[in-house]
Amino acid sequence: MRILIVGQGLAGSSLAWRLIRRGVDCLVVDRPVGETASRVAAGLVNPLTGRKVRPEWRQAECLPEADAYYTETERELGGSWWQKTPIWRELVGEDQEEIWKERQSDPESCSYAGPVLPWPEGWQGEGRAAYTRGSAVLHAEALVNAQRVWLQGQGLFREGEVAPEEIERQGDDFIWQGERFTHIVWCTGYEVASRLQLPALESRLSKGTIVDIELPGLAWHAGILHFGHWLVHWGGVWRLGATYAWSWDDPGAAEETAVQELLYSLRQRYEGEIGIVRARAAVRPIIRYSQPVAGPLPGMPGHYVFSGLGSRGVTTSPWVSQLLVEHLVNGTAMPEDVDPAPLWKRLARK
Repeated sequence: MRILIVGQGLAGSSLAWRLIRRGVDCLVVDRPVGETASRVAAGLVNPLTGRKVRPEWRQAECLPEADAYYTETERELGGSWWQKTPIWRELVGEDQEEIWKERQSDPESCSYAGPVLPWPEGWQGEGRAAYTRGSAVLHAEALVNAQRVWLQGQGLFREGEVAPEEIERQGDDFIWQGERFTHIVWCTGYEVASRLQLPALESRLSKGTIVDIELPGLAWHAGILHFGHWLVHWGGVWRLGATYAWSWDDPGAAEETAVQELLYSLRQRYEGEIGIVRARAAVRPIIRYSQPVAGPLPGMPGHYVFSGLGSRGVTTSPWVSQLLVEHLVNGTAMPEDVDPAPLWKRLARK
């Protein structure tokens, strides 16, 4: 078995990490470093989301796996990119406070829904703050950079592009640039549908913008501030985000309207000086109810996909990569809500 992994974001990196540690031979190929969703992401893990403040998809499986995986990568690679930290979530009005009280007594969410507190000094949040446990931040760019160096050190990374037309089929194997592979896994984010000409994988593309800022008047660093947008301290700067845009001119350029949207929201709650360090943007791949998609591609023997991480890739990618490894190595069936096959059935019904 030798596996070609195309793409080295959160999906491709976690898959390669697990395969290599299982003794499986693989090669990871990706473009030079650029503005991708995995690199631009602030890396928030939020156990209670949405207007109804509920646990997310497969959370019971994903959260422990994420913590174990990121802790392992820090230990093995000698880095620091995973931080468990609470969220201070804005509650405005009696309706939101009532929902939070329900979450405090709900068996599925009570371990996450903490007390309602006043806002920290220097922050003028609306309403009161709901203290959320079980949350965390991953400095995703630091992790994927370290994993690229780790792969390069073993001769398992190649900078470049894999075009489908360059892949030759020989029996059950694939030949790419003179090398033989038994499996190909496409971890190319929002581009996977267009690269492979697969309408079933077409996604709702969402461009997100974040801004790195300095806030000298806010000495509090004890958590994540959540107010429709979010604010998190990391590495000496604050990261403010994120917007959702459904159309754009340049997928990797931060647009001024998005930056101003974020700064306006911040200025409603913070009266001190704001120093802008940089603005960044990238496109999220959102497929099938914002859930990840991983497994064999129907009608394409030997080809696999790992995509659709959306805005929750930090939370979901470690668990899903483990499922995909078990499928590749042991033939374990992929869960129906992860497997890409139902997307083909849905397309056929249209």
